[in-house]
Amino acid sequence: MLKKISINKISELAAALMGKGLLLAPVKENSGYNFAEIKNPNQVDLDFHNTIASPKAAFFPHKEDFIKYETGKPIGAASVIGLSLPPTFLFGVRPCDVKSFGIMDIHFNASGIIDPYWKQRREVTTIFGYAFDLEKPAETEEFYQTLGIGAADPEGSDVFMIKKGDDLLLDSVTAKGEKLLAELKNFAEGKVTDKKYYDEYIKKGREYKTRSMCLEPEAITKKLEDLFHNTDFWMGVSSACLSCGICTFVCPTCYCFDICDDTLFGQGTRRRVWDACMFTDFTLEASGHNPRTHVYQRLRQKVCHKYSFHVRKYGVISCVGCGRCTKHCPVNIDIYSIIEDAMKA
Repeated sequence: MLKKISINKISELAAALMGKGLLLAPVKENSGYNFAEIKNPNQVDLDFHNTIASPKAAFFPHKEDFIKYETGKPIGAASVIGLSLPPTFLFGVRPCDVKSFGIMDIHFNASGIIDPYWKQRREVTTIFGYAFDLEKPAETEEFYQTLGIGAADPEGSDVFMIKKGDDLLLDSVTAKGEKLLAELKNFAEGKVTDKKYYDEYIKKGREYKTRSMCLEPEAITKKLEDLFHNTDFWMGVSSACLSCGICTFVCPTCYCFDICDDTLFGQGTRRRVWDACMFTDFTLEASGHNPRTHVYQRLRQKVCHKYSFHVRKYGVISCVGCGRCTKHCPVNIDIYSIIEDAMKA
């Protein structure tokens, strides 16, 4: 089902979705665009290239409370914090970020142990994918074409959106998306010419150029295994690294977390918070031993996990080429260049 709405009337679409549940969409901030809960339909802004942080927090919040307890009371007195989630609409997600949700599903929803918090958020959320503007060049950091992701790839979305002049075309990809579009009765049906434009745009999106190299998952996996003990290589690519962790926090596929207890005046909360393999104490053991005391060991872990360990375990590279880690790195470390250098080493 194809719907069409004027870009100038996006606020009407936003209002319609807000009437059905919670709307998360890109909003303009001082430093750029980020996803946020929409309180006013006029906040929604689709005039962006990509957001600073990935939208993974819609399913995997930066901080998430699990249990409430009181010190001195038995474990049975603690209470589990359940979720009561409204229908949620994640609006304006770029194809590379949509792809990341499927990769993250492996860990939280399909690897044998189900994370109920992730699972419930995924179930109540309708994803509105949003094609990149093919008239504008890709940002220099991006390389999603290398990983087989098109600039207008609808896979993984429930509804996929494409700009056509001053209009926005919305097409259903899943049954969930089709049902939702059918309920939006105040918006025009797309015409045959709109459907043709939509289909051609998707084809052109596969040809849209980002940085690209020929990268076979099995080949890079083996190469990184061979390079694992090459200290000179890893010290060279990590020499400027500050271990700040920004690369992991903006990444769509980083999922490391810590579980901590926060207690004040006898009232406690057990919560999950994001963590990062780039932090100095990430591998610090209770004995005081830390197997990754050097920066190069931590950067090696990050790169090898995404391009080697993950492939060995799940058969897919855990990266979508969005380029955020490079764009926001304060010392310009570029994971694409590391992989490129590794393949040549």
